[in-house]
Amino acid sequence: MKLIELFGKTITNIYTVTGIEQKWLSTAECFIELDNNLIVDLPFGSGCEVWVKEMDPKAVSIFGNIEDYPCYHVNKEGKTVGEIVWRNKRKGNNILNRFKKIFFRDHAFLPVEYQLYKIEYLENKLKHIRNRMIVDFIFNDDDNEKGFLILDNGYVISKITMAPKGIGVGIKYYESVSSFEASHGTSFKHLSGNE
Repeated sequence: MKLIELFGKTITNIYTVTGIEQKWLSTAECFIELDNNLIVDLPFGSGCEVWVKEMDPKAVSIFGNIEDYPCYHVNKEGKTVGEIVWRNKRKGNNILNRFKKIFFRDHAFLPVEYQLYKIEYLENKLKHIRNRMIVDFIFNDDDNEKGFLILDNGYVISKITMAPKGIGVGIKYYESVSSFEASHGTSFKHLSGNE
């Protein structure tokens, strides 16, 4: 399949298989589903063919749960853990708190610093990748990294196949071409010629 044939196709799903090698290296293999029937891999540069792949039976969709996720806020005063421990240790020694511990030992008293005061919902950006059309491909001839797909909403996606454990592997995305360029520079070429 020619690289230019990706243009106009819609990303309907993305699947990954992750693993660990040598106990310190995370790996990921990604399968990009186009128009609900074709599984491909991202090529390296403009001269590469798009590799049509067979789906691994262990692959899992990254769009399994794309709802916004809650972020719970505690410790409104912004105290450090050491300050909270010291305060609660000092507070626990007074006579009233000793009395509470003796008579109400079944009831856990949650320190004020650990009580929830606000829930904020953070947007799951993956929902901006699903069902989006591919409009361009950018690459760097001097580099051995995968190319990047530009979607019709401006998002730029690629994949990271290997990284030290804890850094993260799989699909990598940027919300716009300008945020991509801020991270990678402007030396990339556009396959469409629109720079």
